[in-house]
Amino acid sequence: MIEAVTTLPPIVIADLFGISPSTAETWAKYANDSWTHYLAARE
Repeated sequence: MIEAVTTLPPIVIADLFGISPSTAETWAKYANDSWTHYLAARE
């Protein structure tokens, strides 16, 4: 799962693994990978 959150946005991980988006974001933080730049680009 750690490898997945370093290559995919947390929302995609949430859908793939059936977990909440906040849990996926927490895993992304554990992996030291922030998707804030991705989210900012979408806005």
